[in-house]
Order: sequence, then structure tokens, then C-alpha cells
Amino acid sequence: MHKQDTPLDPEFIEQQRQQLETLQAELQASGEFRHDDELQLQSERANQSHASGGDAQHIALQDNNRAVSAHALMQLDAVRRALEKIEDGTYGRSDESGDPIPRARLEALPASLYTVEEEEARERDAQRAE
Repeated sequence: MHKQDTPLDPEFIEQQRQQLETLQAELQASGEFRHDDELQLQSERANQSHASGGDAQHIALQDNNRAVSAHALMQLDAVRRALEKIEDGTYGRSDESGDPIPRARLEALPASLYTVEEEEARERDAQRAE
């Protein structure tokens, strides 16, 4: 297991906060766009005839939009949790074990809440549950 030898410095944490706040704003804006897009699709569907090919395409598009929205919401939750961790002084520590998350991982993915090993285990568990 990789251990972080030194605590994260305040300058690094501030840079991460700024990146997380920017990412949060982007995710919120894209979520609002998808919601507006979904409302427009529903309105258009109400005004169209019910051709089977059009319905199938519309359903596929709705399913895709839902999947994209669900992923964006998960990202937004992680960003918000990372910002909370900055506030409470636990940023850079795993939510699962409390182990340090390597700085390089935080630089690549500022909203990381788990070590690589923990994240991989969580993904395996999620795939098994499907």
C-alpha cells in the first residue's frame, strides 16, 4: 500500500479547493442543461405523432441522458464531499480507511475519496452487484 510521507501543504489544499469549486460549478451547470434538455424532449414528444421508430429513439436518448445525469450527480457528490473534507481538515485521507491518498492521485483527480486500491475494490463490488 502506498503511504503519503508528508502532510499536504496549505498551498496545495487551496489549489485543490479552487479546482473543486470550478468543477462543482461546471457539473451544476451541465446538470441544469441536461434537465432543460430533458424537458424539451418531453415537450417535443407530446407534440409529435407516436411513430414506433421515433419512440424507440426517444427512449434510447432518455436512457442515455439518465445515465449521463446519474454519473454527473455521482461526480458532484464526490466534489462536494471533497470540499467538506477540506473544511474539516481530512482532505487527502480515505473516507473508507483513513489512509492517506497519494498526492499524485489528488492532483489527477481532486475529488478522490479513496485510495486506488479501495476504489478498485469498490468498482469490483459494484460490478458483482449488477
